[in-house]
Amino acid sequence: DNGKSLRVRVGDAVLWAGTLSYSGNKDVYDLLLTVPQDVRDRCTYTTSDDGTERSVLDVTFSPDKEGAGSAKVCDFIYMEAVTPVYEYNNDIAYFVDCGDHNSGTLTGRDRLGMYNSVTEQLYGEDEVSGKKWGLIDDSTDQYNGSTKSGGLYTANTWCDEANTADGADKSNSFRYTKNQYENNIARHLDYSFELPNGTYSVEMCFCDPWGCSKSPTVYANYGKSSESVIVKNAPTDKTAVSGEANVTDGELTVNLRSEDKAINLCYIIIRPLETEGASTKGRKGDINLDGEVNVSDAVLMQKYILGGSALTGEQAYAADIAADAVPDVFDMTALRKLLIAG
Repeated sequence: DNGKSLRVRVGDAVLWAGTLSYSGNKDVYDLLLTVPQDVRDRCTYTTSDDGTERSVLDVTFSPDKEGAGSAKVCDFIYMEAVTPVYEYNNDIAYFVDCGDHNSGTLTGRDRLGMYNSVTEQLYGEDEVSGKKWGLIDDSTDQYNGSTKSGGLYTANTWCDEANTADGADKSNSFRYTKNQYENNIARHLDYSFELPNGTYSVEMCFCDPWGCSKSPTVYANYGKSSESVIVKNAPTDKTAVSGEANVTDGELTVNLRSEDKAINLCYIIIRPLETEGASTKGRKGDINLDGEVNVSDAVLMQKYILGGSALTGEQAYAADIAADAVPDVFDMTALRKLLIAG
């Protein structure tokens, strides 16, 4: 089914739409999507199952190209509740406790972001959210830092090996550039985060435990056409600093550079300011797909019921307000109730 299109909708939100393009060698592969809180709040409804009331969400699969066959969902569909697994804050996209020696725990009032289930990792898919994020570096632990603690030690960066106990405040733990000065490598720390397009606040905190980590500059998307400066000459006295960054291609890289001998980064908090979010084209009742539910939709629905017009796949989904797979007079009644309530 490579090359065929697929649209995945939860409630009235299209969470993924596009043409499958897979270059691996597996017969089947996974697509992991996070259902946003606003979609859950808006689209969860109650139905009766043999006398038991249950909260449900509609999940719909269809082609993304009108009139074409969709790619097949070949294996399993899981909806997994992740809220009990870890504590997160809806206002935060990512919280990275840089240099944390136990990435599975939080300290004090800290909360993870919507897209990360651990406090730090090498760049790759998050086990829970499926979003790609993390530290970008050679994973080779060439200086045997892993003998110090269970933290993340890489070829060019280390956790603070002098304080390995779990539970340090986010402004006390840190990740630093390891031996880059001695090996004549430009001082750099790089993280990357998969994010919906939009504008984000990036908050950070730096320290200078050895007197050689002065005034780092933080870039967004360093080396790309969208490169910008988030913070210039940041203080290294554990004062929180922040700036804004734009995401236009689904990814934000946070790149730290310095002319001094080291960079010591305590944490990164990324908060959404304005994002595109999930598409709601074709939401229930918006039969003419103009983004609003109004009397024009009722007119089109009436024509359809009387046999005077046909509906596209998207329009049929929007017309099926009662969620029984058949747009009919019951949906017309439900649409009238929506218009009265609206």
